[in-house]
Amino acid sequence: MKTTCDFCKTEYTIDSTSNGPVKCVVCGRVWVPRRPVSTNYFIKFFAAICALVAACIFSFVVMLYFYNNPRKQPPLVASIDQQSVHIIRDENGNNKIFVSGNITNNSDEMYGVPKLAIVSYDSDNNVLSRQNFMPPSTFIEAKTTVTFNHVLSVDPTGVKRIEIELKESK
Repeated sequence: MKTTCDFCKTEYTIDSTSNGPVKCVVCGRVWVPRRPVSTNYFIKFFAAICALVAACIFSFVVMLYFYNNPRKQPPLVASIDQQSVHIIRDENGNNKIFVSGNITNNSDEMYGVPKLAIVSYDSDNNVLSRQNFMPPSTFIEAKTTVTFNHVLSVDPTGVKRIEIELKESK
């Protein structure tokens, strides 16, 4: 067992079975070493079991909450039919990308439509362009779908994929 002189901080290793006082050879101070408190393994075991039961109860409550409250679908969903993406030629002879798609209101009430953004990607999934535009209508009735058309002002060279995003209102 290790002990330290309280006065000069000299450290000693003594037999753990000795119960008598110890005299420091450096400063001469005499003290009775404090014995380490015996560890009660039953209390540690009981605390570990309580922690495990608490973790199980917490996990069960969280799973029950998410089972009874499933993640709700967003009320508006925008989609592009990839067959409806075409390359057209404008009046100046430049190639442009024509995109059409749908905005669907899945809710049971009329919903306001935020701005839309069409994002074009290259073959490595890098964003080539992001163009914002206004939807064809400000509101969509419950359980209905509205079609949109938009011509991108980006050069179609290198574009491999087109996606639509609903821009959040701030």
